[in-house]
Amino acid sequence: MKKILVILILTIVFNNISSAQSGWGYVNYTSYRTHNGNGSTNQYSQFANNAAGFDIMFNTANSNTTIFRTGEVTLQAMASGSSSVPRWGSDFFGYKFEFFFIPQETGTYRFGINSDDASDLFINGNVVSTYYGGHGASAYQYGTINLIAGQRYSVVARMQEYGGGEAFFFHWSRPSSPNTYSYWANEITNQSSISLNLTFDFGQSINRTNFTTKLLVQSNNQYLPTTNTSRTLSNLGAVNMTSDLDTLKVAGNGFRATTTGGQVEWCVVYDYEPSNQRYQILIDKREFPAGVSPSSVTNLKLFDLWDGPVTYQWEDTFWAAYWINTPTQFNFAGSSFTPNIRRASFFWGLSAEFTFTQSQNFKPHGIELNTTNVTSLYNSIVTVSDVFLAFKEVSNRGLLGNESGLEFSSGIQYMNSDVDENGIFDERDTYKLIQHLVGEEIIGNGSSNLSDYMKILPKSEYDAITKLNWNTKPNSTTNTYSPINLSTTSLLNTFTYDVFWKGDVNMSHSALQANNARIDAKTSSEINAYIISEVINNKVIVTITLDPLQEAVVGTQFQLNYDNTKLKFETVEFKTKDNPTNYGNNRGNFINIGSLITSGNGMLDNTTEYKIIFTLLNNTTDILGLTSISETDAVNSNGVQLNIKIK
Repeated sequence: MKKILVILILTIVFNNISSAQSGWGYVNYTSYRTHNGNGSTNQYSQFANNAAGFDIMFNTANSNTTIFRTGEVTLQAMASGSSSVPRWGSDFFGYKFEFFFIPQETGTYRFGINSDDASDLFINGNVVSTYYGGHGASAYQYGTINLIAGQRYSVVARMQEYGGGEAFFFHWSRPSSPNTYSYWANEITNQSSISLNLTFDFGQSINRTNFTTKLLVQSNNQYLPTTNTSRTLSNLGAVNMTSDLDTLKVAGNGFRATTTGGQVEWCVVYDYEPSNQRYQILIDKREFPAGVSPSSVTNLKLFDLWDGPVTYQWEDTFWAAYWINTPTQFNFAGSSFTPNIRRASFFWGLSAEFTFTQSQNFKPHGIELNTTNVTSLYNSIVTVSDVFLAFKEVSNRGLLGNESGLEFSSGIQYMNSDVDENGIFDERDTYKLIQHLVGEEIIGNGSSNLSDYMKILPKSEYDAITKLNWNTKPNSTTNTYSPINLSTTSLLNTFTYDVFWKGDVNMSHSALQANNARIDAKTSSEINAYIISEVINNKVIVTITLDPLQEAVVGTQFQLNYDNTKLKFETVEFKTKDNPTNYGNNRGNFINIGSLITSGNGMLDNTTEYKIIFTLLNNTTDILGLTSISETDAVNSNGVQLNIKIK
């Protein structure tokens, strides 16, 4: 009976590539002195005439071969002649270049090498191109291989110089341009560990550098920080979390099947289905050992034809069937396993032996966002413009109340407006919004926890939210997101998350959906406001007056900051017409002041006046700097947000 080995791998193996970490566009090299540095051929011949010849020539167990230097060079230094790579003198040396190739496209790549003297090129241990023997750099030698975008492939390129001129050239073509040859730094890296780059989209109005993030990892069914260090976002919202990753792999669900050449056709590959862009493959069920069911196989390395995911289809007494989805056909003719491949009328029979290893996955990760001064930030996010727009959407629902979306253009607006998070946007939400505005019932209860206000979704999920499906999506506030599932086949892990906020009805501080025009930016229309501060009988009185110019203003909001060590807030006196809702509430170190008309009748004119009165805690006549205006907002009767120019 044939023995089949089931292996559990608990470490990450990277094909013995050197430890240099410069990253994209760099390759590692080993430079050898060969032939004893003087042309001696008593241990091996002048030239590497095949792969085995190279193996012997670069084997330092032979006294005629020593390592001269190791290091890294740019892809250009390697590919355009290799003349700047350190070598032993002008003759009797060789190079071995090692790196990872991560294709940007799926399909057939064509690699070419040219050299003086011998050279060869291997990808994932499979020979792709060779130019053995002694010769000048006269012509590129090509080979093709099918690759999958985003997967990581190990590459080894070797070149040997005996005497005379020396050179090594390397280039390739992509599937989209099979006749265009060059080299691209974004497909080459010598970085042997996975990376994690995150980007958070907050829209246009938030300073990203005020936010920090921590990386979490799943442990005992909960997510805990991988480190106590917080990483600050860049001004683009980007952050590299590579150094915080937990890269210990754990046993996952499913198995990986790997083939080697054999004597019996244990595998059948049916003709390619162009309309579905897939192959059907059958594996003889006698190949499966105890404990490995056919339905548990999720990945397959099939000679040098395929190395990637498979989808279980069915099984009967004799065969297990799978789909391999690929836009390009297998290169059977170019396979180095052609002796093991038999062509029949509508299928290929493969003489292949199978071994199975349990799939290894990275632990699920997560992220946590934090910032300082949460309550002050949130006061600038949910403003009078949001409240008015919410009222306008609710009120414009038609005589029967069955119309919607007349004011809102995005499903995100409904999610943000649903402040009680019950999957329904109605009058109860608008009531809570106005209660927040006037300070009677603060959204989030004035919490200093970001998790009471923020929402995070991956960009793909965020972009898929519409006015029709928004209430089927997760809508609870949180400053964390999980899981982040790291790829087991690609070094590069990049994720983008969109951030949005409870109560941000006009999306002034939320991410833009890819398929939705932005609605949040303030217009260039301006109105004026005038501020005067004075001391009267130990009282500091700050007077704000409004000049709406030509705008039909229905809502205003001012954040008046004050020094609470020198001033004690007393009250706000309002002078307004048309019976708006006036508010002036104390938030500890600032006063939230303004007016809102939701009835649809009337507007705020130039008689609008707010007097904010403080008591001086210390006798002083110098009030400079004790109060200041930070955030302002205004909205007109069409729901358009306006700029306020302070004078």
